[in-house]
Amino acid sequence: MRWMLPALLAALISGTTHAADRAEAEVTCLPTRDKLVYDCLVRLTNLQSKAAVAGAEVMVSADMPSMPMAHNVRPVSAAPIRGEPGVYGFRLHLEMQGEWALKIGVNKPFRDLVVRVLEFGPTLVQPKR
Repeated sequence: MRWMLPALLAALISGTTHAADRAEAEVTCLPTRDKLVYDCLVRLTNLQSKAAVAGAEVMVSADMPSMPMAHNVRPVSAAPIRGEPGVYGFRLHLEMQGEWALKIGVNKPFRDLVVRVLEFGPTLVQPKR
């Protein structure tokens, strides 16, 4: 029983340290030759230190804020881009053009969820203001 208190305190302290880690995500997407298919990059940095988040496990999903239950995209894995720490690439297959909320889930080295809203058009993708 006496070992439980130190173990519990250690778990709480280590959890507090990791809870401070948050991600900042900058997303860019370009249309491909295929209709409604976009190649995207996400640049992840640590919100506090501004350091690149290298070695991350990243999943990206999307839905339309105006119709969240009607139009959504299955999560896809974002792969690290060689030679660019903190940059991950993924491909989105959307159901239609318009405003989409990208949900960027970071599972490693810490857990976080960042949402970025983009306007997807036939030739241009831009952040929604």
